[in-house]
Amino acid sequence: MNATKADELGKKYMRQHSLYREYAARARNLLENLVEQGGIQLYSVSGEAKSTECFLQSYDVMADGAPSSLSDIADLCSVKILVHFPEDVEKVERIIHQEFLVDMSRSVTSANLDDPDRFGYPAVYYTLSLNKARGAMREWSKYKDLPFSLEVRTVIQEVWAANTPKVMLPTDTATKRKMQRKLFRVGALLEEADEGYFALWESARESGMPVTAPVVSVEPAASQRRVFDRSALRQYFQEHEEIPLRWAEIAAEAGFPPFAPDADYLETSLSYLWDILRAAEMDSPDEFQRFIASLEQEEKGKEQIATVFKAFEREAQSWRVDGYSALFLLVLNLKWDVLQNKDLVELNIKRGSDRIKGII
Repeated sequence: MNATKADELGKKYMRQHSLYREYAARARNLLENLVEQGGIQLYSVSGEAKSTECFLQSYDVMADGAPSSLSDIADLCSVKILVHFPEDVEKVERIIHQEFLVDMSRSVTSANLDDPDRFGYPAVYYTLSLNKARGAMREWSKYKDLPFSLEVRTVIQEVWAANTPKVMLPTDTATKRKMQRKLFRVGALLEEADEGYFALWESARESGMPVTAPVVSVEPAASQRRVFDRSALRQYFQEHEEIPLRWAEIAAEAGFPPFAPDADYLETSLSYLWDILRAAEMDSPDEFQRFIASLEQEEKGKEQIATVFKAFEREAQSWRVDGYSALFLLVLNLKWDVLQNKDLVELNIKRGSDRIKGII
C-alpha cells in the first residue's frame, strides 16, 4: 500500500470512528443477548473499535496487497466472548452460523484447530457481517456493509493468549527452541485442564445432592431472597395499586392527554416496564422500591414527568401514558446513564417508547 492510499484510509477511518465504536457496542450487546438466549453461561463479553492511533500505526507502512478500503478490514470492530468450557465455544459457533454471515476465508473455526501438531492453545476467530434480514432493519442498516471480528475463547484460552506474548522475547536459537518445546507442553496442559474442568462439572451435576448452599442471613434477609421477575413486579403492583394510579394522574396533570386503557393494554405496559427495569439493572425488589421512594423526594418524579412533557409538548398530545408508562418514562430518563450504552432496540426499550408515542 502506498503512503497516499494509507493516508486516505486513515483520514476516512478517523471520520467514521464514531460509527465503528457504535457498531462495536451494538454487536457486543446483540451477541450477549443471543448467547444468553441460547442458554449458554457467559464469563464476559467485550467489544471495541480499533483506536485511530493503532489504525495509523498498522497501515502507514503496509506493503502492496494491503486492504484498499475500510470494508476489507475486519478488525476495525471486534468482539470477544469468554465462556467456561470448550463445549460452550461450539454452542456459540452454532449461534454465529445461524445469525450472521460468515466469511470462512477469513475465519478459524474449531474444526480448523483439530491438527494434532498445532502450536499452543489457540481460540476460534470469525470474520462476520450482518445477515440480509438484520441488515435490512432500519436500526441496523447503516452497519450492513461493515464486517467485524469475533473471538470466542474459554477462560483458560484467554490465559494462553494473555501470557504467551510476554514470554516470546528475542533470544538465541537454542533458548528459543527450548521455550517453544515448553510452550507446546503448557498449551497441551491448558487444553487438558479445560476438558478436565468440563468432565468434573458434568460429574458434579450428575452426582450432586439437591442441597442448596448455606445462606448467611443479613437483615432484611426475607426481601433479599425474594425473586424479582415479571411475575413479582405484577404482584407488587397488585399489592400497591395506588402507585400506577397516582402516576397516571401525575402524567395527566403535567399535560399528557388522559388515557383509560383496558386490562390487556395495561398488562403490556407492565411488560415493557419490566423490560426497562431489567435493562436499567434494577434487578431486586429492594432496589426497585428505593427507586419508587426516590421519586417522592422533593417531588423529583413529578418534576421529571413535567420536564418530559415540556420537551415533547407538541408530539405528546398523541401519547398514551398510563401509570406503568409514566414509570417507564421515569426509568428511561433517570437511569439514562445506565441505559445509554445498552442496545435499546434488542432490549425492547425502543418498542416500548414507540408504543407510548402511539407509533405502534
